[in-house]
Amino acid sequence: MCRRTHFAVLAAVLACSRAAHAAGEDEKSSDNAPKKKADESPPDDDAKKSDESTGHGFQFGLRAGIALGYKMDFRYDRSPFCRSFDPSKSAENQQKVCGFGAPPGIELGLSFAVMDGLEPYVFGRFGFSGEGETDTKAVQLYGVGVRLYTMSDSRLKIYIEPALALEVEGGAGHPGYAFNNPEYKTDVVFHAAAGPQYDFNRYVGAFLNAGLDVGVLRSISATVLAIIGVQARVP
Repeated sequence: MCRRTHFAVLAAVLACSRAAHAAGEDEKSSDNAPKKKADESPPDDDAKKSDESTGHGFQFGLRAGIALGYKMDFRYDRSPFCRSFDPSKSAENQQKVCGFGAPPGIELGLSFAVMDGLEPYVFGRFGFSGEGETDTKAVQLYGVGVRLYTMSDSRLKIYIEPALALEVEGGAGHPGYAFNNPEYKTDVVFHAAAGPQYDFNRYVGAFLNAGLDVGVLRSISATVLAIIGVQARVP
């Protein structure tokens, strides 16, 4: 009887020892489990903003730029002179080909981008002064065009810009330019340019382009242009 009691007590002690050992192992496992850092936080708003697309899709744009250029003029017989009248020559024999700096001006454009890479626009260019070489008033040019962007959703974009315009300013009326009764026709101007644009954010960017204007009615003229400016967009 005593021997049976001794075995029962021994079995109970062993069972308790195993249970205690198992509980200790569970505790260690829970202590070694990886804990989430308390200081972990979601990405801040600045990181989100840095990834913000700067595509122009479905935005209205207003841009302004300063235009500088150099013009080559190939005159018809009734085109305005491109140099002061030379009295040693007849009106028909005045200089036919001239090159000179075009007066600087401002170009304004209003656009709506139908997608990130396609931005049609209307524009006007207005000279700061008249063109003395041809006795022409300050340039007034109105037209339509489109900007075609590469890398259209990045901050730095490259674009090409074909456009068509009418040049409407008249003559200044200096008597020395009236010997051939010149015709200051409304001119048709073909424009092509290309350049980079850098968008600081979705709403503001700066651009630079170089291009060529070709007029065909008043004379055959070719003006090499450089324009630098800024663009604001909404919404």
